[in-house]
Amino acid sequence: MRQQIHTTLYFLFLCLGVIGMTTSNYLMNMAWVFMAANWVAEWDMRRKFSDFKTNYLLQAWLLLFLIHLVGMLWTSNWAYGLDDLRKKLPLLLVPLVVLTSRPLKDKQYRCVLFCYIGAMLVASVVGWVRYFTMPDLPYRDIIPFISHIRYSLNLCLSITLLGWQVIRARSFQVRLWASALSIYFFLYLILLQSYTGCIILFVLALAMLCHYWNKIGNRKLRTAMLTLWCLVFVAVVASVGINIHSYYRLVPPSTEPLEATTANGNAYVHLQDGMIENGNYVNNYLCEEELWREWNKRDPHDMYDTCATGYPIRGALVRYLNAKGLTKDSLGVAQLNDNEVLSIAKGIANPVYEKRLSLQRMVYVMCFEYENYRCYHSVRNFTMLQRFELWKNGWKVFLRSPLVGVGTGDVVDKCHLELVKSRSELAGTSKHTHNQYLTLLITFGLLGFVLITWAFVRAFRRQRLLHITPFLVITLITLISFLTEDTLETLAGAMFVVVFSSLFVSNRIQEKKDNTKL
Repeated sequence: MRQQIHTTLYFLFLCLGVIGMTTSNYLMNMAWVFMAANWVAEWDMRRKFSDFKTNYLLQAWLLLFLIHLVGMLWTSNWAYGLDDLRKKLPLLLVPLVVLTSRPLKDKQYRCVLFCYIGAMLVASVVGWVRYFTMPDLPYRDIIPFISHIRYSLNLCLSITLLGWQVIRARSFQVRLWASALSIYFFLYLILLQSYTGCIILFVLALAMLCHYWNKIGNRKLRTAMLTLWCLVFVAVVASVGINIHSYYRLVPPSTEPLEATTANGNAYVHLQDGMIENGNYVNNYLCEEELWREWNKRDPHDMYDTCATGYPIRGALVRYLNAKGLTKDSLGVAQLNDNEVLSIAKGIANPVYEKRLSLQRMVYVMCFEYENYRCYHSVRNFTMLQRFELWKNGWKVFLRSPLVGVGTGDVVDKCHLELVKSRSELAGTSKHTHNQYLTLLITFGLLGFVLITWAFVRAFRRQRLLHITPFLVITLITLISFLTEDTLETLAGAMFVVVFSSLFVSNRIQEKKDNTKL
């Protein structure tokens, strides 16, 4: 009983670590020590070794860490390599302890998940407090404990777990609370502008529907669920299409012949570079002199000063006027109200960007990124386009060492060197691939990548892991996140993947034991 209590406690520590609430101090290190001491104190090494021989998932995780360790043999940047091994320590410790310890009882398992959802809720409340008390807080910094991307992965898992409660819980109150929290977490996902999180949720919904299709005996219920998913999918696609059409549909003054002078008789500059935003050409109808003079009457900050976004106010002013269909001159600035002037001074370049919980905002941001790339071939600070640039350069690095890779410590250095060679806008940044599959290929080459893939595929098949619904969920979240993120390259990401994959498999082992007793 004592061992089970200890196991529950370190699971609770780990759940806090997953969302970063303990990684910023010594509590996480205490959790590692506590786990190791508890594991040794149990001392039933014969049973542990027997579990190790039959648990292929445990073997796969240990192999992944071992390959990282072996990769230090041909690396030159030992400082980065050792730091990377520190981040990957959960891949060794968590499965070793969890999958060879006695599984949690059902009540303890539900207690851990309850505390995890509670920690997610607390973190979200902290985010709201920061959002309402810190002016001009970027969406990336709303959650202080963890990156918004990692937190969005946790939101996807939380929504799925709560959805499971909505389906299976017998109590109406439990279903009501689970439904409310699911909706709340989904809205939070929109607040964080997580494109990956939204895609993951749609894929998860379809995967769960396919997974349980034959198990749902009621044909009407199956039809209703499929119809609901299709309706939501069509609604989202239609909404995205409508917003894209709205973004590109030209409106006055872009649909009219270009005028040569302003109302004051000064000459307009029409760059005619073809860049569109909100249905108008951004760099037409420019009169720099009138723009500067009229802006300085409306706001104490000079038009060429840097705003909170790190860019000159002028860029935000021109785009804001363009988005409202106004000319970029004294007449256009005069038509702005005081709140709009304040928004521009903060760096808000489009009225749509002031809508925080908005699909339209997400679509318009992506369209603007595409327009910058189409017109100027610019990718810097653009969420999706810079990933394409990183993937292209990362692939070149992989092709130079395709068999065994560059080693555990050299992946960042080699990627940065390639960005410099290609004269990329991203040269000098801290980014390398933003794709876990590509990172593994660069680090360990085809040999390492194939060996890692084989180990996990063998575990999935031998232990029939994908038949475990929660494990299938965490696997899908992980594999989809690997497409656009280096999920395992951060401590929070590695913790998220390994803690819950181990927890769900451990719970399945306990369920089998309980069924055997019956």
